[in-house]
Amino acid sequence: MKYLHLTLREPPEWRNPMHTFLMGHDEMHTAELLNWNTSAEDLDIILFRIVGAMDPYTAALDDSAFVVDYETARIDGDSFYVYIEHETRDVDDQFREPFLERRVLAIPPIEYTEDGETKVAIVGRSEDVQATVDAIPAEIDVQIDQVGEYGQGLRPSQSLLTDRQQEAVSAALAHGYYEVPREGTVEDVAASLDCAPSTASNHLRKAEARLVQAVTASQ
Repeated sequence: MKYLHLTLREPPEWRNPMHTFLMGHDEMHTAELLNWNTSAEDLDIILFRIVGAMDPYTAALDDSAFVVDYETARIDGDSFYVYIEHETRDVDDQFREPFLERRVLAIPPIEYTEDGETKVAIVGRSEDVQATVDAIPAEIDVQIDQVGEYGQGLRPSQSLLTDRQQEAVSAALAHGYYEVPREGTVEDVAASLDCAPSTASNHLRKAEARLVQAVTASQ
């Protein structure tokens, strides 16, 4: 029994508008798809855990043409659950077909990152896992992060930080940004990342929020 961790990147025209919203909003971090029901015709029923600000997210849901209904439940000041009913788009079916038409299972959560990536783990027979990857539409960029026997060192496919956040934290450590007293600056981190200081600061804040949430959740 094989498991496979994938990072997928859809073309912008395929991407769910709410994922696009998450990418473009400074107060949003990640969306984790916890459970789903696609048995109803032309309707998806899904449950997300969102790390980010609730008000902008629900405002975007209100403005969405394909969202039929939703309800929220706050977890803490920085995260919440959202139950969504939305109309199935043609590209949703195209995206899911390789997984649904083969004998594999997706292991929740499926993570949608602020970098536009979708991180998913699947498990099944070796030949079915390979067939699933082969069937993913050519329009979707596929990166294989990890493959192995299920139950032997299986770890979540979802990295705690995005690649860019990891780069920012590594640069901050290298420059002494987290030393006491602080030796490096956001400008130093920005220079290493070749980006604006405001962008570097945003990456660091989001990374720090994810790390703190992970530590407190494990206690």
